[in-house]
Amino acid sequence: MSADLAQPPYATIIILVFSLAMAFLSSLINSRFTPREHREKLKALQNRIAALKREKDDNLKNAKGTGDKKLLKRVRKQEKQLLQLQSQMASLSLRQMRVLPITMTMFFLVWLLLTGSILGIKLFESPFIGSGPVAYLPWISGKLDLNLFYWYLLCSFLAGTLFSRIFGLTGGTE
Repeated sequence: MSADLAQPPYATIIILVFSLAMAFLSSLINSRFTPREHREKLKALQNRIAALKREKDDNLKNAKGTGDKKLLKRVRKQEKQLLQLQSQMASLSLRQMRVLPITMTMFFLVWLLLTGSILGIKLFESPFIGSGPVAYLPWISGKLDLNLFYWYLLCSFLAGTLFSRIFGLTGGTE
């Protein structure tokens, strides 16, 4: 049975489930450790930054086109204001890093289960580690073979984005 686990579609599905679970747990932990006010403040800052960037770009375009010195001076003030807002946002984002040790520990445990080794130390044999692919994707010239690392990476990015949106953790501007 372990030989079957190492082959698609079993390996594909098992790794997908692991990455979905990891992304879900990471997002859940992040949402519990980061207060709603903090997330709302971060999102408001991101919206302000996006609006100010658009306004600055429009003003810069107009100032260059017309040669308006007042407008160019305003653009410089907007650039300074933008830097201040980005600095505030960076400091708020750093506060979210306090959950990093928890999520990294979870990642190392999941990676240990999938690979049988951690930090180069082999602890047991894993059916997922081998020369064969664990997933196939349609590609321009037929199919794209993905090993454990690339399939997990792809699934993690997609699942992380999905659960971050669901839990309201992303600061994507709308």
